[in-house]
Amino acid sequence: MVINLCSFLDRGNVGNAYAAGLGEDLGITSDDYAWLITTYFIAYICFHWLILVWKVVSPPVFVMCAALGWGTISMLQATATSFATLMVCRFFLGVFEAAFAPGIPLFLSFYYNRREMGLRYGLFFSTGPLSSCFASAMAYGILHARTALQGWQLLFIIEGAPTIILALVAGYVLPKAPNKCRFLTARENEIVSSRAIKGRGQEEEGKLNFKQVFAAFYDYKNYLGAVIIFCFNSSFNSLPAFLPTIIEDIGIGNELTSQGLVAPPNLMAFIVCVIMSTTSDRLGIRGPFICALSCVGGVGYLLLSLIETPGVRYFCTFLILCGGVPASALTFTWVTDNQGSASKRGAGLIIFGVVAQSGSILGAHLFPKSEAPKYVKSMAICAGLLFAGAILTVIFSICLRMQNKWRDEKYGKADPKEVPSDIFDLGDQHPMYRYVV
Repeated sequence: MVINLCSFLDRGNVGNAYAAGLGEDLGITSDDYAWLITTYFIAYICFHWLILVWKVVSPPVFVMCAALGWGTISMLQATATSFATLMVCRFFLGVFEAAFAPGIPLFLSFYYNRREMGLRYGLFFSTGPLSSCFASAMAYGILHARTALQGWQLLFIIEGAPTIILALVAGYVLPKAPNKCRFLTARENEIVSSRAIKGRGQEEEGKLNFKQVFAAFYDYKNYLGAVIIFCFNSSFNSLPAFLPTIIEDIGIGNELTSQGLVAPPNLMAFIVCVIMSTTSDRLGIRGPFICALSCVGGVGYLLLSLIETPGVRYFCTFLILCGGVPASALTFTWVTDNQGSASKRGAGLIIFGVVAQSGSILGAHLFPKSEAPKYVKSMAICAGLLFAGAILTVIFSICLRMQNKWRDEKYGKADPKEVPSDIFDLGDQHPMYRYVV
């Protein structure tokens, strides 16, 4: 969670740096700035295949290398002297960060069963909006410090340094495998390993099952799920970058006040994400929660495009974030729930992540300046995407229920809380495997 928090700060501080004089000092136009954002996502998408490395390389070593990489690149942005050098930095920032966050659902699945993943990944995922609660205030304080460096240079250095420290901590603290946690006793390690096998099946440590990797690319569920998360990312990921502007345009206070008003809806989104993820785990279902939450976000966007009362419009930002954040988190959890082997989960997450981040690129262009101050067309598009995601979620749930019912009738009832131990080669095609709906 903490490393991911730093990751969001490192990828997003270019916006504050640009507003603090980066654009003027390096001659970067608004179109150039859009390319800085886009370049990051292009690299992030192209290197999603690094998810599979989590299966064959020691996780603490991999996380340490990735975090050291993007922390160093983030600080090196302070030395940029031109648009070209900054573009190179943003590209490699995307490469190193692609090695971390997309693989976390796979890493967590090594330890936790399907009834425990919602809360764990929800906590990890919701650090995004949590970082928004203080990122602007932190940037404001740094940019007003009096030093020999330009404010935007100091921003890159100060926000990049903690990542490097945490990388070294991660290399020591993170466990290598379910039976290799240095902070647990031998007996506790044995229990963790046994629970992992009971909840996910037996896996060969340090090896990829290429049969299962290729199976992910033939599975319709990965593509249907990917389209759902594309809808969510397109509508939701565009909001954080423009939320301060939207709040300012609503008419509540000045620019500084609007930065402060970003915090409450993001903090509430974090709380709702934890509550919904926990409840989803307890009930053992995902689809109904994702559908309901995406509808809440869609209603928020719809009302924001139609209503002009400032207070009500600000309330709509709560609906959007409290619907979008947990819906996205649970959708990522859903894809790990329904891949029978770690190798297939890794490949499924590649498909999922590539399509999802393509939605982020689209989202970055959904709020053009020409639509300001109300962004009516933009809000309507985002609402439509969230409602489309809700409909697809219902279809997905029905498909999974039908498959479970068919297997029950043909092979007999199976406990949905457990998976067969001999699942390594068959994955979720095992007759006794049941999908989470």
